[in-house]
Amino acid sequence: MVACYPGSGSHYVKHVDNPNRDGRCITAIYYLNPNWDVQQSGGLLRIFPEGSEDKVADIPPTFDRILFFWSDRRNPHEVQPSHRTRYAITLWYLDATERELALLRYQKEKDCKKINEANNIVPNA
Repeated sequence: MVACYPGSGSHYVKHVDNPNRDGRCITAIYYLNPNWDVQQSGGLLRIFPEGSEDKVADIPPTFDRILFFWSDRRNPHEVQPSHRTRYAITLWYLDATERELALLRYQKEKDCKKINEANNIVPNA
């Protein structure tokens, strides 16, 4: 995935990449931002390590930096407001078994939805 934050305070809210066991186990982010000045441009990646309520890791999107972290609930993270266009490439390393199970779950949910629609069944929200 290529992400472009257009500046003007754009950001990404706190989240985890894999909250539902979809197969992603490691997130890799590669930054493409030459001459990045955190004081002027912001755009820090903030990681909230699991089990630590009062500690965070703030990582500037420095050019040619690559960062790896667990994709699951161990590493909630966010992108703080960026005041300059900010680019990053994100890749995920997959656990083959977990990914296969996730795809089977997805197919089962999709099949159930088709059956429900064919029979005019509306699930509770």
